[in-house]
Amino acid sequence: MSTISSSIVSSVRNWWWFIIKGLLLIAAGVAVLARPLAGYVGLSILFSIVILGVGLSQIFFAAANNRSLKGWGWMLASGIIDVAVGGFLLIYPLITMATLPFFVGFWLMFRAFFLMGISFDLSSLGISNWGWYLVGGILLLILSGMILYYPAAGAVSIVAWSAAAFIVAGVFNIALAFKLNSIKKDVKSLESKL
Repeated sequence: MSTISSSIVSSVRNWWWFIIKGLLLIAAGVAVLARPLAGYVGLSILFSIVILGVGLSQIFFAAANNRSLKGWGWMLASGIIDVAVGGFLLIYPLITMATLPFFVGFWLMFRAFFLMGISFDLSSLGISNWGWYLVGGILLLILSGMILYYPAAGAVSIVAWSAAAFIVAGVFNIALAFKLNSIKKDVKSLESKL
């Protein structure tokens, strides 16, 4: 069974961490759109904080589900990497500003693959509407590709693509949280009938 399948079957606890991740990403996207001319400095600091926050939420989610989540170590490792990268970028903002499009692009690309993997796990369990998560992952992959393809196109275009990608990632993380909660209730209902 896959990582997310095992956690769903075992009744995922603390599904709401995905809501926190989603809200962080949406807030980052809206903040970036609200001040696009603030340039790289604001985006680099904001991006560092968002990566740090997303990493912490993933660590807490993995730790809370370590008994029921098969392969929880991979999720924990991903969270630790995010915390390390976010902390590094926050400590060295000049490096962040110089490499921001690449960090944003590759980080969002990793998140896109993560979302697509979850969609396939949901599909294998026969859960409806799994295709929306696949669409979200593909959309996020396209946006991350645009960031990587046009890194020198200017601060405004990178800010706009980054903001759009943050918002898309946030919306689909929140949708995933509610889906996990719904599945958790369904599993508990089935268990009580057995």
